[in-house]
Amino acid sequence: MRNPERTYLFLKTVGEIEDRIWDNETQIVYQSLLIKNRYYKPTKKNLSQKQIDILEDLHYEMSYEEARDIFDSKKYVDAPMRGRTSFDPIEKLGLVSLEYDKKVHENRVKITELGRQFLENKVALEDVVFSNLLKFQYPNPLSRDCKNYNTKPFINTLRLIKKVNELCLSRGEKAKGVSKDEFGIFVLSIKNYKEVDAKAEKLLEYRDAMRECKTEEEKEAFRTGFVEDYLAGFADPVNNTREYADNIIRYLRLTKYIYIRGGGYYVDLEPRRKVEIDALLESDDGSAKAFTSEAYKRYISDYNAYVLPFETMEKLSEIAQGIVKEIHVLEKQLGRNGTVYALADNAENLKPQITFLRAERANLQSLKLKADYQEISRIDEAVEALRNIRSLHMKPSIALEKWVSIAMHIINDALLIKPNAPMGDDNEPTYTAPPGVADIECLYEGFGLVCEVTMLTGREQWFNEGQPVMRHLRDFEDAHLEQPNYCIFVAPSLHADTLNTFWTAVKYEYQGKKQKIVPLTIAQLVSILQGIREGKALHKKITKDDMVSLYEACTAISEVPDSTKWNSYITKKIEEWKSCCVLEN
Repeated sequence: MRNPERTYLFLKTVGEIEDRIWDNETQIVYQSLLIKNRYYKPTKKNLSQKQIDILEDLHYEMSYEEARDIFDSKKYVDAPMRGRTSFDPIEKLGLVSLEYDKKVHENRVKITELGRQFLENKVALEDVVFSNLLKFQYPNPLSRDCKNYNTKPFINTLRLIKKVNELCLSRGEKAKGVSKDEFGIFVLSIKNYKEVDAKAEKLLEYRDAMRECKTEEEKEAFRTGFVEDYLAGFADPVNNTREYADNIIRYLRLTKYIYIRGGGYYVDLEPRRKVEIDALLESDDGSAKAFTSEAYKRYISDYNAYVLPFETMEKLSEIAQGIVKEIHVLEKQLGRNGTVYALADNAENLKPQITFLRAERANLQSLKLKADYQEISRIDEAVEALRNIRSLHMKPSIALEKWVSIAMHIINDALLIKPNAPMGDDNEPTYTAPPGVADIECLYEGFGLVCEVTMLTGREQWFNEGQPVMRHLRDFEDAHLEQPNYCIFVAPSLHADTLNTFWTAVKYEYQGKKQKIVPLTIAQLVSILQGIREGKALHKKITKDDMVSLYEACTAISEVPDSTKWNSYITKKIEEWKSCCVLEN
């Protein structure tokens, strides 16, 4: 699945067909439900104008009958295959299963125990992905593809990157992992665990040859010729080696075992997970195991089926001690005394202690981030990143969450800024925040704040963000009844329907009570940061009270005639705030 966050939505829809026989009709029903729930949007071909209008009008509550009519109108060749294709990725993740019913001699749709834990937010997407990738293999008993393979792709990806780094060091070169281009050519084409070392050698030959090319045209010509020759037999290798690399890297990033370096161009092993990676590669040679289809289904859906080789007292102690060393370095950088930790003397207690230590390290990394971004040059860096959010090395939606979080750090007196996105050990987001929670939660002395961000700009913005944003704020309000609470919503531009929805909650009510939501464009957020920068240049400290005055001004809309005038009103209030709080002595 190209977009990992759709995993939750597709699995949630499976709940509507659970226990049904997985026949052609159920497969069509499933795909029709995805259309009804607006998790899948078919192309306009063969559709009537009325059907197109239904798909385009996100305010309209589509019935199942209308969704089915749209599906049938598409006149797909092998229509049930559409449902099977949507079902396949979540089956391979072990979240759903087709269980044989002896009474009717047919398979029934079941959500696995792992799938239920995921739906209930007891297991995070990154944990599901890590558990799955440790076990995923080709040949795969659930697929007819790749029968001539013998590989566990995740394990052999780690092995290849490690081998390339070792070869670089032996040549007196810097170990930097593999480039995204090299990843697409060499990592994605591993068919057999025995070929990893040879691929590492070939990768460095390719890298050397690319260095010899003088121009971009020469590099592209060499790449095309090399790929067509080296990957002859693969489908469209020149394009597919690029097409699939970013998506696969996104999934691997969720495991926290790789990280991105070199301005986003290189994929390397996460150094903070060296003990775990080395233990994995010592115990698992990356070869596929023999399974029946039923045995593999049980294996892939059992969260604890893969025994982690580093969960021994010796390895866990080494991991814990390494994290403590990092904590002490961060404490020293922050001018703090080193905390003394009494490490547990048994593996059962040391495992949760490692989780605690990693959380402590993350807190210190956030404090260090906060300190770093008080420098004017770093504020300029944040402004530049927000202005160019679509051209950064990470997915724009992830990048926006990251840089809005940093913007909150720049406002320097929060007690806590907590991004809910999964984070790598490098304190970089590996994906966007999961469903059901605010993107970022902030606590200040005397008030609270949630931040919600989206890269959507059309009607999908209102459909995907309107109700969830207000619901997340209400959940936060209910958890912090003792104080006023605000929400900042940030997007490249604000759709009229989104503004109107938030306007109603601010001016009238949401579920019986008014809310304080400040919808901002990225440009408006940049303007606020520029005001803070100007204040710092004048040695003026911007406080939480200054920020509250801005939030209150933006939500005091009794004199604003309607929601269409709200955004220009907010722009005006930001400029007034900058003049009053920032520039006045």
